[in-house]
Amino acid sequence: MILGRFCLIWLICLLLAPCLGAAAAPQTGVIEGSLSYPSDFIPPDLTICAENLATKKLYCTHKHLKAKKYQYQVGYKLTVPPGDYHVYAYLPDPAKYGAAFPKDYRAYYSEFVKCGMSVDCKSHAPMVVKVTGEGTVSGIDPQDWYK
Repeated sequence: MILGRFCLIWLICLLLAPCLGAAAAPQTGVIEGSLSYPSDFIPPDLTICAENLATKKLYCTHKHLKAKKYQYQVGYKLTVPPGDYHVYAYLPDPAKYGAAFPKDYRAYYSEFVKCGMSVDCKSHAPMVVKVTGEGTVSGIDPQDWYK
């Protein structure tokens, strides 16, 4: 009788474990976009970051993806928890490429980028990128090198 109850409890735990594990797994989403740089190349150490606006935690990558779907055939992807983000690109050592801007200079995905980067686009304010779990937010191009 005790062995039968043990087997029944074990079987219930075995059946419920995948459901409980799935519920506890954190959800993530993906931010994706095209890269650019004001030159005839994109520096290989160009780093892309998403800053969570609530926690200030950074999620960064320097991995560049090559695909025709990206402008200039170079893009990125960041996997992040759900939340609101500012996305930017930066160079760890701008002087290495003859750039005059400081090391903390950030090229954001901004209103200027969303507007089409025209002289008629006056605002360079970073855009808020909303990420939900298990979805991809595309077209987030951190290309505002012109503030």
